[in-house]
Amino acid sequence: MICRNLRLGLIFISLAIIFVDCGKKIQKENLSAEAYFEYAKRLFDRKKYVDAITEFTVITLKFSGNPLVDDAQFYLAESHFLSEEYLIAGAEYQKVINDYPESAFVEESFYKMGLSYHALSQRSELDQEYTLKAMRQFQNFIEAYPESQFREKAEQKLFELRSKLARKQLMGGDVYRKMGIYDSAVIYYNILLDKYYDTPQAEAALYWKAVCLFKMKEYSEALTNFTALVEKYPKSRYRRDAQSRISEIQEKQ
Repeated sequence: MICRNLRLGLIFISLAIIFVDCGKKIQKENLSAEAYFEYAKRLFDRKKYVDAITEFTVITLKFSGNPLVDDAQFYLAESHFLSEEYLIAGAEYQKVINDYPESAFVEESFYKMGLSYHALSQRSELDQEYTLKAMRQFQNFIEAYPESQFREKAEQKLFELRSKLARKQLMGGDVYRKMGIYDSAVIYYNILLDKYYDTPQAEAALYWKAVCLFKMKEYSEALTNFTALVEKYPKSRYRRDAQSRISEIQEKQ
């Protein structure tokens, strides 16, 4: 750490010598790795991400053996991420993890890969390839870095993605229910209740599953599910109807 601070401190001395005053062109070919990195980082800080991408790429190729190369690789990934080039960003974060396993940026790169896939995740009714990739990435991150400063945010993102998949599952069940294909609807609701039981969509899935069972005249199972709804969700908007159905089933039995 002392060496790194000393090296960064020397950057400004190097820049003072190499960078020419006001408006004159910077002779980049004469820059040391440290000075070149500072030049690229200034572009990044000024949100000139396209230019920063070019310069950080040059650093990773021209100074591949320098201790600063992992920093350049990380900020290259960051530049793509902030440019909303999420697929490329994910690949660049992966390079940090694979090529520089001792880097101080590995943990954050692991987390940012999840954010990249999260940004590519589509609406519930569309393909969920990147939703699943993001979920796996966040789950692996939490397991690998249980004490990370990013853990809480990763857990929030993971829950958000699970809720999205739960919505997709609920939509599938609702389609079959409205078509009157109740047995298929129940399959969808069961999957939701099994895999995404802690999401907001579980309440509706439990209610509509019970309704489908009732319509299929599976009264015993319907009673079990209506009762579970009333007990688990005492403030549910479906509570009154569930209680009415419970009374109706009990009369039938």
